[in-house]
Amino acid sequence: WARVVFVLPAFEVRAARRLPGTKAELLRLWGAGDARPFYGTLCPRCQAPGSRGDPLTPPSPQACELHVAGFRFAVLDGAFVTHRGFKEPGGFHGAREAELGLNRRLFRAFRAELARRYPGSPRRC
Repeated sequence: WARVVFVLPAFEVRAARRLPGTKAELLRLWGAGDARPFYGTLCPRCQAPGSRGDPLTPPSPQACELHVAGFRFAVLDGAFVTHRGFKEPGGFHGAREAELGLNRRLFRAFRAELARRYPGSPRRC
């Protein structure tokens, strides 16, 4: 357990819906298209659910350096956080779009740095 990171999944819930209090309620919202992974539309690759389509299975690693360093991720079953409203491209203030572009460029540089920092790691983000 020394190299395991416990993940608390985060979801967006359509603004008109009541926030779920249980996993069963979350799964009902998910099935109706009223819940999805947090930022799932803005960054599908980094926020997508697990390969089986279950929203509470492990997502792609959201903490890149921990992944490259060899940590495993364990998603907590039944525990989650929610955000009211769907995040959509273009739905931010004007400066936010520029911030997101800067963040993408910084992340690309960070990934290159990780390759130098962990040269023997077979893992990439």
